Amino acid sequence: MRNIILAVPFLLSTLLATPMLANAESEIDSILAVVNDDIILTSEFVRERDTMIKQNQPGLPRGDELNRLLVERLIVRSIQLQEAERRNIRIDDSRLQRAIEDMARNNNMSLTQLRASITGQGLDFLQFREDLRKDMLVSTLTRREIESNLFVSEAEIEDLLNNEKAITGEYRYNLEHILVKLPQQADSQQDAAALAVAQNIASRARNNELFVDLVRSARSNGTDIEGGNLGTRTLKDMPDLFAQAVKTVEEGDITQPLRSVAGYHILKLATKTTISQATPSKVRARHILVSTRSGRSNTEAQQRIRDVQQQLSSGADFAEIARTFSDDSASAARGGDLSWFGPGEMVAEFEQVAFSTPTNAISQPFKTAFGWHIVEVLEQQLPDNPQAELKNKARDQLRQQKAEDAFQSWLSTLRSNAYVELRGFAKEYQ
Repeated sequence: MRNIILAVPFLLSTLLATPMLANAESEIDSILAVVNDDIILTSEFVRERDTMIKQNQPGLPRGDELNRLLVERLIVRSIQLQEAERRNIRIDDSRLQRAIEDMARNNNMSLTQLRASITGQGLDFLQFREDLRKDMLVSTLTRREIESNLFVSEAEIEDLLNNEKAITGEYRYNLEHILVKLPQQADSQQDAAALAVAQNIASRARNNELFVDLVRSARSNGTDIEGGNLGTRTLKDMPDLFAQAVKTVEEGDITQPLRSVAGYHILKLATKTTISQATPSKVRARHILVSTRSGRSNTEAQQRIRDVQQQLSSGADFAEIARTFSDDSASAARGGDLSWFGPGEMVAEFEQVAFSTPTNAISQPFKTAFGWHIVEVLEQQLPDNPQAELKNKARDQLRQQKAEDAFQSWLSTLRSNAYVELRGFAKEYQ
């Protein structure tokens, strides 16, 4: 089952409590800001702060810097909601209910399970509904203001395609990767030892040993190492260190160890396809899943999928292995067969591998929210007009770029034209 994706706005990370916020809670019904004809209460700020703490998501600033960010986001949301009101944009209860039902369905839950999941995170379900309604209002407003006014010319599309060909050399590269790690302050002895290990691994890989076996062997000897499939990338999507190396190798080749600040990298070029070869519109694949649910640790699941891969590489029948070992009971009964699927029907990590693996090829193990997988692509359905597909992708890319620029400009104009008066502890953010 997928991890539930909640649409509550501003789901930020843990906030470090400060005396200022303690005072804020004691004035929980005071006015924090006046925004045109609307007000933002300190209680709204505290509720958003509590949501941050419960979500506990890493990667955002903390303390005063995060407080400043949250105050500004509350102001911007108020401005957007007032603009939606001015334009008579409404989200009625039936539309809101359909969105909640879609959310439950996308997370493989019933409505009852969704509600239990939300309340289980300490969130109020009625407040969650209203926050979702506000998100939908803002989203609808943005689409009307931005997307409906975008135009991409044929000349712009041709320029993008020609530029991408020039940058990428017209190829996509599917890479397998091993990193022999080094501490940033590694001394010459540590560096030499890591290089020796990397050279040995590269040599063994040229003798057709599997990357997964090489990683496992090195770990058993105490080497700090990691490896896996990097998926399909163009040269511009890779670190320059990788791009310079893969330009000079052919399919199946192994690079010399490449030194970076992280350690020594070894790359294998699994496949190399021209950029004019269209991405499949659909694939038929089968998979084996080793779940990380039901108490099994990630380490245990990873070891189990490596054992499965070893059996497959030794000639074991994929369907029989799937029936015996796969934790996806529905597909396991069919020998792992998932039938045909297109973009958007699987989680992103799964689609990345499935749509970049050649027909009749078996992927390296890879991880999603469900656990560890191995995929075999049985068939591919290519679009009827590959050149048209490339143009459509270029058009979508340009529209996205223009939309981001237009959105920031529009938001800046709304913000600069709004009357905003900060009060209480927020005054220092003026």
